[in-house]
Formats: sequence, C-alpha cells, structure tokens
Amino acid sequence: MNITDNLKLGTHIYGKIGGIPLVITPGWATDCRFLEPLVKLFSDYEVILIDMPGYGLSRNLAQFSSSIRQTGNLLLNTIPKECILMSWSLSTLSCISALGADKESKIKKFISLCGTPRFPCDPNWPGVDYKYVLKSQKLFNEEANQRSIKLFFKLQTQTNGYSKEINEWIMDCFTKMGEIDTLVLKNGLNHMSFSDLRYTLNHVTIPCLHIFGQKDRLVKAELVNKLTKAPFHTCSILKNSAHMPFITEPELLKETVNSFINSK
Repeated sequence: MNITDNLKLGTHIYGKIGGIPLVITPGWATDCRFLEPLVKLFSDYEVILIDMPGYGLSRNLAQFSSSIRQTGNLLLNTIPKECILMSWSLSTLSCISALGADKESKIKKFISLCGTPRFPCDPNWPGVDYKYVLKSQKLFNEEANQRSIKLFFKLQTQTNGYSKEINEWIMDCFTKMGEIDTLVLKNGLNHMSFSDLRYTLNHVTIPCLHIFGQKDRLVKAELVNKLTKAPFHTCSILKNSAHMPFITEPELLKETVNSFINSK
C-alpha cells in the first residue's frame, strides 16, 4: 500500500463540462491562478487545473512536495481517464513520473510547455548552468523567501519584455497566492537541481508534444534536438515567447495544441 493511496490533489474545473478533459499543472512557486489564461484558450475542453502539493487547494499535501514519485502518484489519483495532460515548467518532472506509472492508461496524450525531464545542463544536454540552480537555493529562508519570490517574478517581467498589463497580472497572481512554505519552495528547487526523468520519458509510448519558447532562458529551445523522437515525441518552438507562451503567443499556442490533440 502506498502512502498516497486515496489522496487527491486540489482541482479547479472550468470550460465545457463533459468535454475532452485537459488537465494542466503549474510551475514552481505558482498556483492555478497563473494558468487561468489557458482556461480561456481551451474553453472547448473540460479544463482541470491542478494545485501541486503545498499550493492552493493542495496546501495540506505539502509533505509530498519532497517526492517527484509521490506527487506523480497523487496526480494519477486525481486525473480522469482518457485525459490530455499538460504540464508547465517544473511540474513536467512530476507529470513524466505519472506517465511512467500510469498502469491504467489514464493519460491519452501529453504536452509539456516549457518543461524538460532534466533542468541542469550536462555535456550532452542543454539546460541551465548548475551553479545558478545551486545559487538560487541559497536565496530562500524563513525571513526572505517571500521577498525572493517577488524578486523572481519581477525579474521575469523585466527581462522578458512583457506589457504593463501582463506585468500587473503576474504580480497580482503572486499577491493572491499568499505565502508558500519555505520547505515546499526548497523541495522544488531540489527537484530542479537533481531530478533526471530522461529515461522515463524515453520509454513513454503515448503521443507527446514538447513546446518551447525561443527566448526562454530556463528551458532551452535547443532541447528540440534531444526530444524529437518518432513516433511518440514531437516538438514546437514559439519564436516570440520566453517561459510563458500562453500570455505572449496565445493564439499560436492554441493552434499548436489543438492540432496535436486532434491528430491521430
């Protein structure tokens, strides 16, 4: 018996009830509020937004934020059968773990959005420099974690050239999210530093689409050279986007995702 048996993550359901279920998971230091633009884009689907352990409706499950495997199991407990699973950023790791453990074949197709099975670079893998990942871990402690997250989002808005409206929306989401436990934040950074799900992803046998932003500094678009593997893996690059293509190139993202979902 697994400790996560009979436990489910918090969900927010939108869109067309009874339509094709599109399950979406958020990135590090974000809850479902940051995914709301995707609800508008995919209103023809039954959109299910997931709060990861320690965030939003899943705050009570913070203890599981330390384990990619247990978070993946919680995700499988939560999602409906025959769903499309979409991950954004860091939650891609947990979603890949869920794919590898999906014995009931609940997941019909998988879409990673600015995600990767391994975040740090190595000689044969494009990614972020490991020293920057480790440096980010030192920014968080009980006194400064909220200030550090705010700085993280402000840097995102300044370096990616977002409009004033988008900048205000991001900071509003941050404010409404409330304070996140320091340990939950550090667990996420640990996963970013040390997790490697490449083997699991390579053995997935359902259709997968990996979408990247050409201007993304965290998840490199060069990953298309590593993840394009027929017949199960295809990739797409949105040239005018960084790490949040759903707010910079929403219509192109919508077209790309719909084409993949509707393909046989």
